[in-house]
Amino acid sequence: MGQGGQRVTVQGMLNYWKKNNVWILGALVGNITFICIFGIHVLNVTYTDWLLGGGDITQNYLGWCFFRNSDWFFPIGLMDNASYPNTVSVIFTDSVPLFAVFFKLFRAVLPDKFQYFGIWAMLCMGAQGAFGALLIYHYVKKKAEAVVGSLLFAITPVMLGQMSLNLALGAQWLILLSLYLGIYRLEMTKKKYMISWGIAGLLAGSIQLYFVPMCGFILLSFLLADILQRRKCIKNLLAFLAYIGAAIGVIALLGGFSHKHLPDTTLLGQSGFNFNGLLNPQGWSQVLTDLPVYGVNSSEGLAYPGTGILLTLFAGALAWVLHFIYKFFIKREKEPFSFQWSWEENGIAYLILVVICVFVALSPKAAFGSDLIWNLELPSWLASLWQRIGSSGRFIWPVVFLVILGSVVWMEKRMPWEAIAALLLVIFGVIQIVDGKWQLMQRQVQFGTDYTYESRLEDERWEEWAADDSLKHVVFVSYMLDDEDLMYSLSVFAAQNGMTVNYFNYSCQTIRSLAAEDLIDEMVHVREDTLYIYKGTDEGLCINTRMEYEEMDGVIVGTVK
Repeated sequence: MGQGGQRVTVQGMLNYWKKNNVWILGALVGNITFICIFGIHVLNVTYTDWLLGGGDITQNYLGWCFFRNSDWFFPIGLMDNASYPNTVSVIFTDSVPLFAVFFKLFRAVLPDKFQYFGIWAMLCMGAQGAFGALLIYHYVKKKAEAVVGSLLFAITPVMLGQMSLNLALGAQWLILLSLYLGIYRLEMTKKKYMISWGIAGLLAGSIQLYFVPMCGFILLSFLLADILQRRKCIKNLLAFLAYIGAAIGVIALLGGFSHKHLPDTTLLGQSGFNFNGLLNPQGWSQVLTDLPVYGVNSSEGLAYPGTGILLTLFAGALAWVLHFIYKFFIKREKEPFSFQWSWEENGIAYLILVVICVFVALSPKAAFGSDLIWNLELPSWLASLWQRIGSSGRFIWPVVFLVILGSVVWMEKRMPWEAIAALLLVIFGVIQIVDGKWQLMQRQVQFGTDYTYESRLEDERWEEWAADDSLKHVVFVSYMLDDEDLMYSLSVFAAQNGMTVNYFNYSCQTIRSLAAEDLIDEMVHVREDTLYIYKGTDEGLCINTRMEYEEMDGVIVGTVK
């Protein structure tokens, strides 16, 4: 009986492996890639110093620290100690709210220093490889090629570039998941398709808001394609409602609608996709020269798929031409090609998706190189909606992944011998790594090196204030966002000592405006439980007769007498 049960278990494991080994091996490729680039030290949940080197990654981590220390509110994603006395959602610190809420449930048993961002990044790389492999396998039906091709999804510049700047944006596997759901929509039952898209909406809304419209555009593209092809679209409509409902619901639960969101009018047109984007490496190639760009934040429009992908695309095109010459001129066939594999299988949906994403990513200010091609005059409602998108160039990511998928599949389909296609795929993957080695090495140094955080606050008075239980708040009187390193050092001090700050580097303009308004009243009614922080150059603001001021470490600290 025991032996029979053991045989059943072994057979079940073998069956599971046979059925799922494509995505499992793809995930393994992604995880190995992560370890090679980022190392394993960042997986240590008590190693937090690597997150304190500045930039958005520090914002992500400190957002989690403040959220962890804050009392629970409803909606559950709100905290009041990063914008005291106002509440702000953890959504706006890009701290991966899904993980932040989960781990806050266990904050009583977590170590004082705790971070989940290393685990999160590794999961993202694994999921990127898994869904990349599944997408390729759907078309080529060859497991080895699908697994090897998954590497190209994991090491694409748009993935590695964003994940090393803003960890929440590493969830680009959500785009691949959405493409996968769209491809298999006709094979799923109505219930399964609705549930799947509902889960996708929950994930997008609880990870990073940019993915909500991005994945929504993918679902919309398949819906419109089915309408144009006169297929039954009730399933897609129900899935769309499930997706929107789930996304809106989880955003509301996390407090995303707890205050009116004012758009940042400075971003639109300054961070869009450039018409030369697919061929502009922006530092990701040693072979190709960087091309001119437009806008002060043009890196957000990075769309370069990688040198290996361009070579894959070229090899597929060359094979296509040679095959055409052979069929049409030598064998005299009237129809030398059949495009059924690409056109009937979601070609229209892909075309719609490309049009939507390119249009949104360009923004109203479209440029080729450094030259502005057009600047659209928009109705006020549309301009306001587009301004809420902000970094519109990110919406080119689905197009980049379609280019990667199409390049691999096209080469595999057009090569006359399978062995050549597989070999070329390996060679082009190696070329992609070698050509982008400087960018990869920078990330190895950034994340793989044992980093020790050194605060800019060195004066012994900070330790005295940290030990004073009567001090509860830190108020930034001066504008600190133009000295991010100083602001983060002060925020680390506040977070580590259970104090609040009146504003932080979050992406919600509304809370920043409220903080500026509250500061006026705060300075009229100064409190003994508060440290008032001025920049060292703002001595002219230190005029309150009820306070005494001390200058140290580049700042002036005011306390009530």
